[in-house]
Amino acid sequence: MPPQLSCRLPAQRLVSLLFSCTGVLLLAGCAGQKTTRTGFIAPETYGQMTHPKGHTDDLVYIAPGLHPGGYRYAVIDPVLWHPVRNAPVLKPDIQARMTGAFEAELRKTLGEDFQILPAGPVAMMPPGTLRISAAITNLRRSKWYYNALPIVAGFAAGAAGGGLPPIPPPAPGGASEELIATDAATGAPVLAIATYNNGMPWNMVGQWLPYAHARRAFHLAALLMKEEVLKTGLASASPAYVGGKSPS
Repeated sequence: MPPQLSCRLPAQRLVSLLFSCTGVLLLAGCAGQKTTRTGFIAPETYGQMTHPKGHTDDLVYIAPGLHPGGYRYAVIDPVLWHPVRNAPVLKPDIQARMTGAFEAELRKTLGEDFQILPAGPVAMMPPGTLRISAAITNLRRSKWYYNALPIVAGFAAGAAGGGLPPIPPPAPGGASEELIATDAATGAPVLAIATYNNGMPWNMVGQWLPYAHARRAFHLAALLMKEEVLKTGLASASPAYVGGKSPS
């Protein structure tokens, strides 16, 4: 009786093949996000930005001589798509969805410390108003068809009785942003931020949904601005603001 032929690859060979393919995708995948310098923040301000403690990948400018508690109100301009060179081309509907999502995050997060006012003429804004402008400067969508292979490789390694360390997804998506807050009355820069965030391996949902990691980047950018507001005591309701008279 002739021996039976098997079309199944040995488990170890299958794992090796998947691991090799994953390595190719890691090299071919989209480049990760980083801080950008597009001109959205004026060069003279950008040149004074530094890495704040605890955020060594971000850049922040804080105007010298700030008066704690000087701002009670904030006006948030519509978020812009202001792409860095080599950023992907976004369809108008995607631009609208992403800029709208970022603006919503800013309004929700900063609304905890400021009274958000509608945009209008500067002359109509009360004293103590901060004007916040923001731009998405780069954005990459997550590509599930690339990200699935490391997951399959991990399962295959487990089935073969071995272990495989977590493999970063080759196309996780993410976003870069630039933000600037100015005194609404004078136009002088008060606070500026250049930040970014890439998709994380543990965020499984983000590996499958095209813009989940980008939305997370918007959330973290809004939180970073809130953190700097609290550290400097810019808002009259900030914990760092002690005493003094709030603007009326």
